Amino acid sequence: MSRYRLDWDRPLDDDIRAVAAARLEHAADGLGDASADRGAAIHGARKDIKKTRALLRLARPGLKDKAYRRENDALRDTGRSLSAARDAQVLLETLDGLRERAAGQVPEAAFDGVRAVVAERGAAAAQDAAPDVAGAVERLGAAAARAERWPLRIGDGDVASAIATAYARGRAAMRQAERSGEAEDFHQWRKRVKDLWYHQRLLKDTFPELLPAQAKATKELSELLGDDHDLAVLRELLCSDPALALPALLDVIDERRAALQADAFRLGHRLYAERPKAFRRRFTRYLGTARSAPLAPAS
Repeated sequence: MSRYRLDWDRPLDDDIRAVAAARLEHAADGLGDASADRGAAIHGARKDIKKTRALLRLARPGLKDKAYRRENDALRDTGRSLSAARDAQVLLETLDGLRERAAGQVPEAAFDGVRAVVAERGAAAAQDAAPDVAGAVERLGAAAARAERWPLRIGDGDVASAIATAYARGRAAMRQAERSGEAEDFHQWRKRVKDLWYHQRLLKDTFPELLPAQAKATKELSELLGDDHDLAVLRELLCSDPALALPALLDVIDERRAALQADAFRLGHRLYAERPKAFRRRFTRYLGTARSAPLAPAS
């Protein structure tokens, strides 16, 4: 698989274009492989699209607004066109993950009945919005070709500003989620956390002794918030039908969400401990020293 990091021995503009094009080509190739598992290929393509959109946000200071919006909107729409089948599968996996926690509180027969209805609805929704895989392959190929020609003019300071913006937005989103407790605010926080995680991966060579560890912690936070979001979506579905809204099962979901959110805030307060201006200064130094000549060994 092609790399997902920036090489500081190459011109920045060229390397951003190369990484973006490679991710999109990888997505198109995976979807176009007739021998591959369709579900896995769609999941892989969606991940590649998310990675490319994060890279695009990192490169945004070096792009004109029109070019940025064109590419971001195209990738967003292609990702959405592939989402229905995966979203239905995630709901089932989330429900199955609750089975052991619900033991003794929700009768097995009742749990199985809920699962059967969720599976049936998910299958129907996925069929109604069956992805146009051939169309997605074509659009991804076109996006990859455009990525090779992105009209970029970007420097290290622009990159430092972009990751600092992602950091500041995540920090603000965390505070909003703390204030409101609303599922949508936690979901928005997760999006910003994923941006930061992808940016840390892209820039890891600027401080290889530190950034991979930070990226690992940021990924953990993203997973906590992702699990919370999946439970929130499942809860909304169950509450939409009185026959599915078993009080004991809803209690299990609420208890699990409370635990996930508590863990997310504990980790989030450590990851977002710096003020955004200090964070930006730190990354400016990382990027500057990454391009500096290595120090001569002490005699």
